[in-house]
Amino acid sequence: MKIATLGPKGTFSHEAALKRNKNATIVFKDTVWDIFESVSVNEVDEGVVPLENSVSGTVGLTLDALMEFDLNIIAEIILPIKHNLVGYGKISEIKELYVHPSTYDQCEKFIRKFLPHIKTILTSSNAVSAKIISIQKDKNKGAIVPEKAIEIYNLKVIKKDVQDNKFNVTRFIVVSKKEAKRTSRDRTSIAIYPQVDKPGLLYNLLGEFAKRNINLTKIESRPSKGRLGDYIFFIDMQGSKEDEKIKEALSSIEESFFLKILGSYPREY
Repeated sequence: MKIATLGPKGTFSHEAALKRNKNATIVFKDTVWDIFESVSVNEVDEGVVPLENSVSGTVGLTLDALMEFDLNIIAEIILPIKHNLVGYGKISEIKELYVHPSTYDQCEKFIRKFLPHIKTILTSSNAVSAKIISIQKDKNKGAIVPEKAIEIYNLKVIKKDVQDNKFNVTRFIVVSKKEAKRTSRDRTSIAIYPQVDKPGLLYNLLGEFAKRNINLTKIESRPSKGRLGDYIFFIDMQGSKEDEKIKEALSSIEESFFLKILGSYPREY
């Protein structure tokens, strides 16, 4: 089994891939797009990509890739996000902080309170932040990184669990050319693009689910990358695409909308 995910090693994506299959060969990629492409050309069996964080929101690049590639979501992984301040000096000695932009967003209150006057240097990944500290071993430099990076780069922890929200989690999805087997606890993800813009469009769309008592767990709009005001709606619902009431709803929606089923898969919450 080969799984592609965002690298380098030591990222939360690395942790998620290991949670998916600890015995898999992990292939590290630079971008979400690269992961989808590697699955599409059969370089790997599956791809593990971040979809949304409970604090910083949805990963737009993942939504774009779901629309572009003909792949299926076959699983989701919920990963608790714990950030840690590392370095080789005391917290009072830190003058430069290396941090990934998403990590900064999730630790902003901590940084403002305990490191208010330091220079913040944004990095391309948590693993890059960790590697810089590991190589330079400068007591005036610190980084905020996940536990996996601490283990891999043998870093000294200054303060654990510095994330602002203790309920911080990231939802990852697993994409594949295959489809997931139906279970008794599924989630179905779809994308909908209106053919025409008219009053009550979203109301009528949601009504197809409401009148069939289908529980929607998420709805989000994303620019279609066409004209201004054009949006694609991404919707998650409880149940499988094979459930009769969901099949009816999707069939009805297809009469007025472009519909893409992104996958039915076991849900984790």
